[in-house]
Amino acid sequence: MDRTHLADQLLAHPVLVRLRPHLAGEVSVVGGVVRDALLGREHLHDLDLVVEGDAIALAQAVGHSLGAPVAAHPRFGTAVIELPHADGHVDFISARRERYPSPGALPIVEPGSLLDDLARRDFTVNAMAVRITGPGAGELVDPHGGLRDLDAGVVRALRENAFIEDPSRIVRAARYAGRLGFAVEAATRAAIQAAVPGLAWDSARVADELRRLLAEEDPGPALSLLSGLGVRGIAPDGPVPITRLDDARSELAVCDPHAPMPALWALRAGVALDRPTRELVALPGWARGVAAEVAAGPPLRDALQGAERPSEIDRLLGQAPVATIVAARALGAPHILEWWTSWRGVQVVVRGADLIAAGVAPGPAIGRALAALRAALLDGVVSGADAQRRFAIAAAREERS
Repeated sequence: MDRTHLADQLLAHPVLVRLRPHLAGEVSVVGGVVRDALLGREHLHDLDLVVEGDAIALAQAVGHSLGAPVAAHPRFGTAVIELPHADGHVDFISARRERYPSPGALPIVEPGSLLDDLARRDFTVNAMAVRITGPGAGELVDPHGGLRDLDAGVVRALRENAFIEDPSRIVRAARYAGRLGFAVEAATRAAIQAAVPGLAWDSARVADELRRLLAEEDPGPALSLLSGLGVRGIAPDGPVPITRLDDARSELAVCDPHAPMPALWALRAGVALDRPTRELVALPGWARGVAAEVAAGPPLRDALQGAERPSEIDRLLGQAPVATIVAARALGAPHILEWWTSWRGVQVVVRGADLIAAGVAPGPAIGRALAALRAALLDGVVSGADAQRRFAIAAAREERS
């Protein structure tokens, strides 16, 4: 781990290059970007800047200079700048102390120093900073042994009650350990296990950390760690392996780039969480719906294994949500790719208006006749426009009789 040119490396970060000419006072870059620079990992777009002073005023001045929108949060002394063209997301944070009035509650904050701000953070590897303006610019600030823990490959909480203060840190600890390939330090592991009973999936903070975990490149190690720590509701060895689910989604997206695909993290929730947890977790309703659809993948796979006629396969898949189809494909269900690339787009030439013009009275019989025509077309029973019209008219009249 080469730290000799750490400051130069950070100052060359593309987002910081744009911001630095407009910064004033004492500003430090903190958290993940420092950790990742020390690990030699790429960390693009997002930056956290701690300002020893008024972060909102500085963010507004920088935003004005760059023509970028600023969202201020006065209660916490923070502001967010979204750089144009999706070039970066920057959090400006007034250095502060904080305390939690009750477990899981929002913290009460008051002004503080950079050291105060680092002390309120979650893990030692995230509690480092590099000063980028003011006295000591270029200095690495590491008051809690973050470098030592990076070298040792461990995730260590800054304080024993960190997980009581905020149970979402349990999920965050697993996320970082899984991403970095680190172990959870022994005392931190014990503190997590003691705090696990206080972790509630219906907490928005906990659910937000879960969403981030599920969006990781490979969430499997973190999910296994959570399960091993005694967190209930996690099913890391669910009916559909996450890696196969990812592959199936990619495969279908490549076959039809225009088909709407559910968010990958929401698909993963369908196999990472057991049913009671899927139903109560404080994720958006649409995401819980996608997760439930993924869980229906095994029955669809079983039904497809017994299907032979194209029309039968079309009926099963045409009624299934995309998330269920992805899950069934991940389980090796037959026929899906053929249906997805060919049969799904088959169109009959007859319309309801054609049947009405032929003397068929409007009503449900028309829809059923057109469905029967599509099935016959898929099965090769009819072909050609004239044959389709005759078949549909006969089917509709039979429905009416």
